Amino acid sequence: MEPPRASTRRSLLGALLVGLSSGCLGSPPSATGPRRPPAPPEGQPRDTPAQPDLYVSTFDYEATDGGNLRVFGEVGNRGGVERVATVRVRVRMSDETYTQDRSVTVSAGGTAEFSTTFEVSAEAFERAGGLDVTLV
Repeated sequence: MEPPRASTRRSLLGALLVGLSSGCLGSPPSATGPRRPPAPPEGQPRDTPAQPDLYVSTFDYEATDGGNLRVFGEVGNRGGVERVATVRVRVRMSDETYTQDRSVTVSAGGTAEFSTTFEVSAEAFERAGGLDVTLV
């Protein structure tokens, strides 16, 4: 009686393996999603927007000899003509905001430095201040 039982057990295991593996080995995975990207909306070509000619390339801050906050940096010009930029520096301290604008002339393909000093303690700014430098 042992042999029929072992045979039945092997047959059952073989059938189980075939059944379980059929889902895994049935077919390779196929690609999902669209074959081509969608068409651009009518009248609105899909072009990458151009970067603005003027940009803030770097900025940082330091304490002046008197302990006030000084913000400085550079404005770059990607364009082919000289441009005038207005740099807006905004310092946030707790619930107060201090803003100063500086104009700089930037040569074609070059950079120009800007600097502004605030009547704010650099030490207090480092503990709880925020800084935002943008072009307007």
